[in-house]
Order: sequence, then structure tokens, then C-alpha cells
Amino acid sequence: MNQFKTPLYDAVTDYIGKERAPLFIPAHKLGRAIHPKWKAFAGDAIFKMDLCELEGLDDLHNAGDVIAEAQKLAADAWGADESFFLINGTSSGIVAAICSAAAPGEKIIVPRNAHKSVVSGLIISGAEPVYAMPDIWQEKGLIGGMPVAELARLLAENPDAKAVFAVSPSYHGVCSDIKSLADKAHERGCVFIADEAHGNHVYFHESLPDGALTLGADISCQSTHKMSGSLTQSSILHVRGNRIDTGRLRANLRLMQSTSPSYLLMSSLDLARSHIATAGHDIFAKLLPLIEDAKERLRATPGIDVLGEELVGNHAIYAYEPTRIILSARRFGIEGYELYETLRRDYGVEAEFGDYFYVICVLGLGTTEQDLIRLTDAVSDIASKRSASASVANAEPLIWKEALPPLPPMAVTPREAHFAETARIPWNEAKGKISAELIAPYPPGIPALCPGEYITDEMWEYLDTLRRAKRHMQGPGDSELATVAVLG
Repeated sequence: MNQFKTPLYDAVTDYIGKERAPLFIPAHKLGRAIHPKWKAFAGDAIFKMDLCELEGLDDLHNAGDVIAEAQKLAADAWGADESFFLINGTSSGIVAAICSAAAPGEKIIVPRNAHKSVVSGLIISGAEPVYAMPDIWQEKGLIGGMPVAELARLLAENPDAKAVFAVSPSYHGVCSDIKSLADKAHERGCVFIADEAHGNHVYFHESLPDGALTLGADISCQSTHKMSGSLTQSSILHVRGNRIDTGRLRANLRLMQSTSPSYLLMSSLDLARSHIATAGHDIFAKLLPLIEDAKERLRATPGIDVLGEELVGNHAIYAYEPTRIILSARRFGIEGYELYETLRRDYGVEAEFGDYFYVICVLGLGTTEQDLIRLTDAVSDIASKRSASASVANAEPLIWKEALPPLPPMAVTPREAHFAETARIPWNEAKGKISAELIAPYPPGIPALCPGEYITDEMWEYLDTLRRAKRHMQGPGDSELATVAVLG
């Protein structure tokens, strides 16, 4: 297909060019009622694009015209059979995919380090999770890939499983052996769903890892805004093959998405698809060498480590996605949280986030050489100053010592836990109770507890040690874990 075409965007701009009395929603009426301060900054045109399902603009939930054409172009660009625009983010696609692949009471195998939207999908679908543990690289404080042998074991133990969910690449750039995982799932008749939020760009240059759709995934949920240049909250769900009922999927997407879809978001998907499909290869051909050069400069900085291809072949890591810089100053005894904040506060370098070991810099189509120079100069200056400080230079390197205890048994499904009567009790009274919330120490970012699981003695001791050390927790309503929500 002609990837230079932008049918939805063209239809929107064509509509704007015609004189009309706008007696339709939204209330600002083509930008007339937008606050003057905002219009002074952004101009008029962007607000005129904020339209609804008008003549010639199609309907996301029953697409048959320009949105349908834009989605077919997206399917062609990513090698899918069908593609669906998402205006509630990839989370809505993940929830819809889970609901389409596993009915209430049916089993789905999900990695323990999956995005929290998976828990939402389990709650809404009523599916029963079978949790798979990724390979954890203790020395590096890093979640590795999903071992193929672990999936094979779980499939043998759960022959009634209906679907398998996988995350690749991860936030840290780790890719699992998706082809082998998908093959194992298909051998057992399972639908294979890939969370490819951080990998939607890999289809457009041969130096990047292979995409999940080319490796056998039946569904890929992609955050187009993260890595392919559309506006925040806009994503695409792709389907390949005939293992998923697309009628059911469409119904679930209607259930999960707004009935007032943003034409700004959808137009941005149309344009981003065209841009990466036609110009992405050339952009990456220029950008990838700049990224590698920046990584080499960082690796040459005393006390700084940068993740890369050396990870491949260890801890079920099948490939590494290079369009991100994951760096650490832990040899100085500096936590990633501190390095992240220092870069932001003192050098104007805003990274994606920091964890206990690492600072994660997510790069993309718009990254410039100047951005990378600013990062490397800042890190070099920080390292130089720390090296000059005897107290820091002689600091003990950080060591991640907390190994996860055995996964606790599941008393009820996440859906049952979510809708059950709950009570918030003191943490010291939580042993033996059933958790009503997710608790994930970070790192490693793997939920220690999921809704519906018992708080075993081992799990309580593990979390209590981290709680007293004031380690960062994701998920609980009480971030200090002085209290916890349990089933009443």
C-alpha cells in the first residue's frame, strides 16, 4: 500500500477548510471558546482538528471509510492482518485482548512482571492467571527474559490454558525468544498476546530486533506514542492469523474505549504510521550510530556501566533493543534514583525514570545528537565530581540482595478479590490474610503479591524487610505499607 497516504488526516483538514456553523460537540466550536492563553501558545489550527464523528470522518467503533483505510495502512506497515486504533492507550488494548482470549474461569499464562493493565484485564475478564516467572539476573538487578522451558512446564501443567501473554521488549530493552514462546503456545492451541508497547518501532530497520508479529504473535499491543511518534495516549492493536475472534475483539474494544474518540489522537496515529513507514529506516540509519557512540562515551567514563548486547545469551535474554540508554553509577554506590534526580535537577537532562540500579533514557525518532551529547557530558561531569570525593570514590558498590520468596498461593482470582468486601488493616496484622491489592517492590518490578493471593509468612517477612528499609513499592494504596487492603 502507499504509505505516504494519510486518509484520516486529509479528511479532517478537508472538513476544517469548509465553512460551517458548528452546532455539534465539542463545545469550544472549532477552537472559538478555547482559553486565550492556550491559543496564544498553541495557535488556532490544532483546536479545529478536535472534531467528532461528522460526515466524511467515519466512526472508530464501526469504521468503514477513512478510519478503516487508515487502519488498513497501519496493518500493512506493521505486517498485520488487521489493526485497530486505540485512543485509551495500550492499556485498553491489553484489557480487550485478554477479554477476547480468555473467558471467566479460563486460564491465561502471564509473566509476573507484566504491566499493571494485565491485572485490570484479569479483573474485567474474570480469567484465572497462571503466573510465569521471568529469569531474574540478581547481580545486575535486572529482569531477564521469559525462559521457554518455564512456559513449556506451565503449559504441560495447565493443558486447559487458553492464552499466553508475553512482554518483549521490556522497559530495560530485554527481548525474550518470542518465536519459541509463540510456537510453544500454538502447539497447545493457545492464543499468543505480545505486549509490544516498547517495540513498535523495531519493524522499520534491520539492525533492530524482529517484531513480535513477524515471530508468531496473534495479537500485538503497541504504544505507538512511546516509540513511533504519535500523541500520548494513542496506540494500535494488531492482529495476525485466525486464532482470535475479531468480532469478539471489536466488541471488547468498544467496551474499553471512549464513545467520543479524539480525532487529534487518531490523526496523529495516521501521520505517525506514514512517517515511520516512509522515513523510519533513514532516521534509524542515522540515529543508531549516534546512540552507539553515546553509549561508548558513557562506557569510557570511570564508574559508569551501560547495558547492551553483552546481555544476550544470559538469563533468557534473546535479543537487546538498542534505542534506549540504560546506565548505572552503582560502582560509586549511587542509586539510580539519585542519579536520575541529579541529571534532572542540575543538568536539565530529563530521563524516563530511575530505579535502584539504573537510569532509563528512552530514545526515539526525535532524539538529536545534541540530546545525547548533553547526556554524556552531564554523566561525565557527575562521575568526575564523584571520583574526586574520597567518600564516594571509596563507597561500596550497590548490591541487590533481596531475592523474591516463593510465589504465594492464590486463594481467589484477581476479579473475585477486586469485587470482594475488603478492609484496610495494620501491616503487622497481615500474615495469613488475602491481599486485595498489588504490591511490587522496585526493583525488580515483579509483583510480590497480586490481588487474591495469601500473604504468607515468607512473603510478609520479605516485604517487611523492604518496608523498614523504605524501599519503593508499586501498587499498594498505602505507599509506606503501614497498612494493607485485605479481603474482609
